[in-house]
Amino acid sequence: MEPGHLSIMPDEIVEYLCSSSPELVVDGTSGGGGHTSLISHALPQGRILAFERDPAAAEDLYVRFKGTNVTVINASYTKIPEIINTKSLPKAEGALFDLGLSSIQLDTPERGFSHRTSGPLDMRYDRSQGKPASEVLRAMTEKQIADAIFRYGEEGRSRVIARAIKQNRKLLTTDDLAEAVRSVVKGNPVKPLARVFQAIRILVNRELEHLETLLAEMHHWTESGCRVAILTFHSLEDRMIKLHFRDSDHFQQFDPPWLLPATAEKRKNSRARSARLRLGVRL
Repeated sequence: MEPGHLSIMPDEIVEYLCSSSPELVVDGTSGGGGHTSLISHALPQGRILAFERDPAAAEDLYVRFKGTNVTVINASYTKIPEIINTKSLPKAEGALFDLGLSSIQLDTPERGFSHRTSGPLDMRYDRSQGKPASEVLRAMTEKQIADAIFRYGEEGRSRVIARAIKQNRKLLTTDDLAEAVRSVVKGNPVKPLARVFQAIRILVNRELEHLETLLAEMHHWTESGCRVAILTFHSLEDRMIKLHFRDSDHFQQFDPPWLLPATAEKRKNSRARSARLRLGVRL
């Protein structure tokens, strides 16, 4: 397992995905490779496709899994059907998506994901594509920023925060953004800071659009009986997945439909405190 990062609910995920000895498992968000490695060892005769959107993380994965039953793909999980078709692979019998931000990304100042570290205001998973958060925010109107913070961060003070952001003409670093939030938030600013940074990260990386595409197309590349496990970390994505597994013509909720990390894991790993594991099965 990669230093500084603890995989969430590893035993539960391996048990759920690997108990039926699937031939092909897709890890759509491999990150540091923690879950990928566990699945690989549990399925020595199987094959794992590990997708990772972040080029730097993907490069580490190439080295880590060279010569194993893991094939690393530097691409968003929205490319899964294209890759499976191009490689003439069978449909997947298991799939995992960890929608959380990697601790490695969060703790790397130059990536600009956290208000706790000073760095350029970037927030892109793939820095070769799109625009950094600083440019995105400068191009937006105050209303557009307020709407994004309210929608993606569920922050009630979105309007005053958006006004403070637009008044900061510099807005080049994480400190600039954090100071704009602190300037208008009374009391402890930790929660509003987390919500604002989350909202802007989701906006910059179009995370909910990617998730919507994934859910709409997942039935095309999954085999009947395929088990799907999705780790969620905020209510927006969790609600989307819950409704999809509940109402889809192609999937149904597993029994139980979701799991939470044990208390001991939450104590050991702060990332696990907001995690929920959604479980679905291809019809």
